Amino acid sequence: MNETDNIEDRIAARLKARREELALSLADLAERSAVSKAMISRIERREASPTAALLGRLCAGLDITLSGLMAAVEDKSLVLLTAAAQPVWRDPETGFERRAVTPAGTGSSVEIVQATLPPGARISYPALPSGAYDQHILGVSGVLRFSSGDDHFSIAAGDCLHCALDQPHVFTNQTGEPCRYLVIIARRKAR
Repeated sequence: MNETDNIEDRIAARLKARREELALSLADLAERSAVSKAMISRIERREASPTAALLGRLCAGLDITLSGLMAAVEDKSLVLLTAAAQPVWRDPETGFERRAVTPAGTGSSVEIVQATLPPGARISYPALPSGAYDQHILGVSGVLRFSSGDDHFSIAAGDCLHCALDQPHVFTNQTGEPCRYLVIIARRKAR
């Protein structure tokens, strides 16, 4: 078994565990996420590899961020997470690559993700209903087109955008070069 298979097994197991924690049936999660019961079942049984967009919808239905899901499946024994040990996941549909930069198991309310979006790729995520998260998007190379609700931004290297996750949002690379960026997600403090 290679590392990709291992992380995908852990993603499938964590999705199922979270659904069961919330006492949701497959039908409940299907309704909340707009993902079919059959697809959710196939993902949980590791018969299908989900895309980033599909994972985003499932996470929204489970009231967690994609980064939160990924942090939950990372190796909890590391405090220093070297570049060579950082889990990398690739979307089989778009080629989007997500590298978990933040060491898991630290109790931190901040998650850092390094992302690479191939030329012409587009990924959509639904709003998170709880409004419990903020994100910062820091351009590293290329130009990222980001939309949140009716607002649209171009994020170049060195640009940083802050936004809540309470609106549907879209990451698009309209250029002919890969676009690299960091996403820093923070849980909002309870008020």
